[in-house]
Amino acid sequence: MKKTVLNKVFLWLLLALPVLAFSQATVSGYIQDELDGSPLPGVNVVIKGTNTGTTSDFDGKYEITVNSFPATLVFSSLGFETREIQVTDATTLDVVLVESATGLDEVVITGLATSVKRQNLANAVSTVSSQELVGTTSQSTVDGALYGKVPGVNITASSGAPGGGFALRLRGVSSINGNNQPLIIVDGVYYNNVEIPSGLRFASGANRGNEENSSNRLADLDPNDIQNIEVLKGSSAAAIYGQRGNAGVIIITTKRGKTGKTKISFSQDLGSNKIANPLGIRPWTADSVEATFDAGERDKYNATIAERGSLYNFEDIIYGETGFITETRLNATGGDERTKFYVGGAYRDEDGIIKNTGFDRLSLRTNIEHKISNVFDFTSTTNYTRSNSSRSFTGNENEGGLSYGYTLAFTRPWNNLFPDANGNYPNNPNYPGNPIFVRDNARNDDTNNRIVQGLALNTNILTTDVNRVKLVLSGGFDYLANETNVYVPETHQAQIGGQGGFVAVGKNNFTQFNTQAIGVWDHDAMGGDLGLTTQVGVTYLSQESNLVNSRGSLLAAGQTSVDQSVNQVIDQNRTEEEDFGFFAQVEGNYRDQFIATLGYRMDKSSRNGDPNKFYGFPKASLAVNFNNFDFWSSEAISQLKLRIAYGETGNPAGFGATFTSFGANNIGGNIGQSVLAAKGDPDVEPETAKEIEMGFDMGFLQNRITFEATYYNKQVKDLILTRALPSSTGFTQETTNLADLRNSGVELGFRWDVISNRNVLWNTGILFYLNRSEITRLDVPAFPQPGAGFGLGLGTFFIEEGKPVTQLVGNIDGVQTQVGNVEPDFQMAFSNNLTLFRQFDVSFLLQWKQGGENLNLSTFLTDLGGVTPDLETPEGQARLATPANALRFVEPAGYVRLREAAVYYRLPTETVNDIFGETVEGVKFGFSGRNIFTITDYSSYDPEVSVNGGAGLSSGIEVTPFPSSRQFYFHLNVNF
Repeated sequence: MKKTVLNKVFLWLLLALPVLAFSQATVSGYIQDELDGSPLPGVNVVIKGTNTGTTSDFDGKYEITVNSFPATLVFSSLGFETREIQVTDATTLDVVLVESATGLDEVVITGLATSVKRQNLANAVSTVSSQELVGTTSQSTVDGALYGKVPGVNITASSGAPGGGFALRLRGVSSINGNNQPLIIVDGVYYNNVEIPSGLRFASGANRGNEENSSNRLADLDPNDIQNIEVLKGSSAAAIYGQRGNAGVIIITTKRGKTGKTKISFSQDLGSNKIANPLGIRPWTADSVEATFDAGERDKYNATIAERGSLYNFEDIIYGETGFITETRLNATGGDERTKFYVGGAYRDEDGIIKNTGFDRLSLRTNIEHKISNVFDFTSTTNYTRSNSSRSFTGNENEGGLSYGYTLAFTRPWNNLFPDANGNYPNNPNYPGNPIFVRDNARNDDTNNRIVQGLALNTNILTTDVNRVKLVLSGGFDYLANETNVYVPETHQAQIGGQGGFVAVGKNNFTQFNTQAIGVWDHDAMGGDLGLTTQVGVTYLSQESNLVNSRGSLLAAGQTSVDQSVNQVIDQNRTEEEDFGFFAQVEGNYRDQFIATLGYRMDKSSRNGDPNKFYGFPKASLAVNFNNFDFWSSEAISQLKLRIAYGETGNPAGFGATFTSFGANNIGGNIGQSVLAAKGDPDVEPETAKEIEMGFDMGFLQNRITFEATYYNKQVKDLILTRALPSSTGFTQETTNLADLRNSGVELGFRWDVISNRNVLWNTGILFYLNRSEITRLDVPAFPQPGAGFGLGLGTFFIEEGKPVTQLVGNIDGVQTQVGNVEPDFQMAFSNNLTLFRQFDVSFLLQWKQGGENLNLSTFLTDLGGVTPDLETPEGQARLATPANALRFVEPAGYVRLREAAVYYRLPTETVNDIFGETVEGVKFGFSGRNIFTITDYSSYDPEVSVNGGAGLSSGIEVTPFPSSRQFYFHLNVNF
């Protein structure tokens, strides 16, 4: 009996072992680029329906163990079309991947811990790759690099100073008093994009801190570190971010390591900065001098002409410097199956077009991904930045004698303002400031030290054929230490008999900490036809700021410290904010045909009237890929997707709006406190945006031609405004919910992969977008928005029910009249990228902004001073004869601009090998330019203007800005 059993067992093993050996075997091969046959490292090779996978090595080779046959291997890599190949036994399988013309296989974030392929996306999420961001020319800041690359985004430069200053508006203005800049997430860390006032206004006489020409702190992030950017433009996409997503969300992912041998890349950029559009000076004659001023000025004019043969061109003297730009970058990337790393450093030094202005930034980055085991893996991203800027003095002032444009408006070009042999500067006889003295001796500087640390830990809790459960713990902190320094010598003309010298020193610290815990469950139902992804989690955000500004006036001779002044003032502004939220989201994908999402987020914030009350923000979306249905047979139309999405987001009140503050008083030499005039509202609700978005995506000829169309309608409810109160209340004003706003618009995108073969690659793209806004409810009488203009006399933003939130209104013949609208009629961008014989790269980006008006108050000042360049023309004289009201100074602000252009050349591989051997893998060099030319009817330096910085209703009002510049570069890239 025992012998019979043993014989059966032996027979079973004899039959089964070959089967087992056959069912578990190795598939290996080589993966290459279809275009040039080069090996592709880092390609993901996964057995479909499992977590078993590997990646190709540096030589494009891969090897994977398959437990049972038949099996389907999925080959995927960013920028290439995904391939699925069935294998029935152990074999050598070489694979060719084709570049993706449309990015349909690109993965897009749809939740805080989940993503989806673009072909299944139900929102119009825009993605900007590293190549699109910085591949054409050198970019100083991230926001400045986004021009013309994202539909639905209106970008306005608030300053032409090195280091930028930009206002970003995603799908229009989303708040009147509150935040309009999008939330920025860098590697999962909430990134502080604050504008920091320096105290300059206390010397210049400017009205507010947002008129101090400050940069926003996205300037600290090196654009060259970025792998890709995703822009969630509306509430339907940004709802998962709750009450921080009202103005949209920009998600930035920095570069990661790649499997294979360590690669080192060195890049050097050399460039120049030059004023883009000098206005010139008025072509004076002796007669026009006397007609404008008097005979005494005519005598001065004649004396200057006799002495030097020409007038002083103070515009060229102040704005005419050629700034030198250099940027050096070095990075290394590599890794194996367990650990991948990216380490890089960069230093940029940019001189401005004004002497003693500039911006420099040192950036160091380390990104590490490590697979601890099949259960645990983590990602760490670390970035240290040190930046310095010298922005000098531009923009609005009131008799401070500091702002160059303001001073030049009243400076007559026959007056010599240069110092004498002893270094003494003459006074300006026509305005209380000598611009050459200010340029040479006054300072407006800032220094920033910043560290941003992100960390994510993934725990794979369960993995089966149909279920995959993981826990994601992530978080990070952003610490920014900012120092500002403003110094105006006591010998400055406006300081003599006035403040007697001025110094302001700012010590400002910002700390942000965010963390989240998310559980993700992937489930395959209906035999794998239905994929369900469920995520639930909690989030926490803490923000603290401490701004201390110490100012001194009546300085001791030659001293630059606050303690060497007689009159000293210290201002301190501290804030503490906390947000806490829950969220849940379910995504369903039925055979890539129907893709639906339902989600809900609940947030509470210390900035709300009730800090313990939760507010809900739902989201829902549906996408239908008709081309994935069995009945679809069209070869010409390779993609047809209809999509619709809905979502809500919020925006809490500003810090301090919910409570009434006390102010310190000196009472008989003792400290005392009194109630301030602004009344807090403990019942204030967050502003809430509700957006519905719908559209379609089409692809033709295997997606060589793609077209996207989107319509959105965003209703912003309970806008928080400030209203006046009767004196009988004991207060002067109150901030509460008083209005509603609507934004609606259209976004179109067209892309054509015109030629794609071994010798020629040519693709072209067109973007078109527009936005319309309207105040749909206003519970107070129409009013000029405080801090967004200069009154109805000269023109201001005016909040009025039934009108655009971006309208400009002035008092014309005693009637409040809309004289303009800063919102463009539409914007377009036209891009082309051409590669010839795999060696020459040619690219350009052309941007067209049609319509929209600016309020040009620089002309108001130069007309007052009699120095506007066109005052010798009939048009200029006719303008002088009209009343000095808003209608006189409103100008069309449309333009066509060649934003970027470049030509690059790659040395042939054979040439590189002959010169450098195996040390160097590739050499590329070329030339590029930014802001190469602009066609516009606008009469000033640049139709992109904002005297009020990047916050609130900021764009479209000009007062003597820092002129924009034209930049040209030489580039050298060497890969080792």
